Amino acid sequence: MALLQVEGLRKSFGGRRVLRDVSFTIAAGEIVGLVGTNGAGKSTLGDVLAGITAADCGRMTLLGHPYAPLSVDDARSLGVGVVEQQVHIDPGLTVARAVVRGTPHAGAPEPELRRHVQGLLAEVGLDVDPDTRVGDLPHFVHNLVETARVLAEDTRLVVLDEVSAALLPLEVTRLHAVAARLSQQGRGVLYISHRLPEMLEVVDRVLVLRDGVIALDSPADALDPVRLAGETVGGPVSLPAPRVAAGPARSAREDVPVRTSTWPAPADDDVALRVRNLRVPGRVEGVDLLLRHGEVVGLTGRRSSGVREIAGALTGELPAVTDELVLHGEPRTLGPAAAEALRLPAYHPDDDAYGVDPGETIARTLTKEPWGALSDLRREIASLRGVIRTVHQLDVKTLSIRTVFGALSGGDQHKLALARWMASAQDVVVLHEPTRGLDVRSRQQVRRLIDEATAHGTSVVVVSVDPDELAECCDRVGIVAGGRVTRWIDTRELAVDAVRARIVEAATAA
Repeated sequence: MALLQVEGLRKSFGGRRVLRDVSFTIAAGEIVGLVGTNGAGKSTLGDVLAGITAADCGRMTLLGHPYAPLSVDDARSLGVGVVEQQVHIDPGLTVARAVVRGTPHAGAPEPELRRHVQGLLAEVGLDVDPDTRVGDLPHFVHNLVETARVLAEDTRLVVLDEVSAALLPLEVTRLHAVAARLSQQGRGVLYISHRLPEMLEVVDRVLVLRDGVIALDSPADALDPVRLAGETVGGPVSLPAPRVAAGPARSAREDVPVRTSTWPAPADDDVALRVRNLRVPGRVEGVDLLLRHGEVVGLTGRRSSGVREIAGALTGELPAVTDELVLHGEPRTLGPAAAEALRLPAYHPDDDAYGVDPGETIARTLTKEPWGALSDLRREIASLRGVIRTVHQLDVKTLSIRTVFGALSGGDQHKLALARWMASAQDVVVLHEPTRGLDVRSRQQVRRLIDEATAHGTSVVVVSVDPDELAECCDRVGIVAGGRVTRWIDTRELAVDAVRARIVEAATAA
């Protein structure tokens, strides 16, 4: 008997049919991967299983009994737990209380509760005090808190929806260990992810959701990332090529430790940003950074490496000092006073609704002029044509540019918000994980947005934990450890998988 059986599931939103006829099974102790393009309906399917939304028609059974949850709490009581892509936890709760909420351990005495939660946090690789408030944690670890809660629940089926999207390689390994433990306990796991190479390492079977149906149901060992990417988009997919930098040609400095003698010396008119001995007291100690016009430089490292603090110093979110700072040939002062902050523009995909109004239409969101401003008809038509062109170029799943932004899939919202932000980006900008949670085709589209910006002279710092993203988007990648950049990896003339392997190796050893 199957643990979960789904037959003929259908779901529409307005005139758009998301799930057309979805049928599949998950056995007890089986880890099943689910992939699909952004907007394919993966999260909608997860929402149906979680009781967040109801299917229009179809039938589900759990351990042979009819399964039609009326709410999230109902789904949990019936044995289905879900870690959603966008986790919302009461920021006032302690981590301990967040982990045990809604579980049989919620009423345990405080000392027993803390010991229990510490064990669960260790399993998911989250090193935090159980008494820490959730609101004091970085948003990217909320998924790990929720994963620990699922371990505490008495569930038969666990749905992990893009939990790995913002995790470091070591954290992904721990997540896989959690999935394996759930499997060994006889629970079923539905593992939804766009990070195909890592997903194939842990799942037993893969489902591809395309055009509202399960287009492929295959054992994982019969697939490789390239073939699976092709099955996901419904056509051949080529491996990403090394990025061709928009700036002047330069000599390769492949995978070298940072030493004074390796500091590059380009012509002054090629330099967009030069920073010497950047320091954030107690967090960053002596970072040198050089960014050329049209160059994309990546920064990565463990959570405690200082990489986020380096980015915060560049964007003015953290006070910092430096021995030398030159921006577009002009010396600048960087010091602890707010007036001395660098304040480079930054894009954060974690911002609520990606910095836009989810109730606003696509047309209004992407229109540069304030809506209703006095304008001639030709300019208004040209503006709307530009919106339509952007929607088509990014392959956004919508029936109209009058669709409200919040009704789009998370991936389509991310792409449009980034396109809107990049359209006004100039000089030097900082992008935090620009392709997080996107499918293989959407990642290529985002890369084109970055390439178009750098072709016009914009320089980009990409801060990311995803080695694939760094390998695909960057000209050079800096490995950060102990508040310093310990190694630079030049991505030119290297295959993306080779760059990825070097990044993973260097970041793990750092």
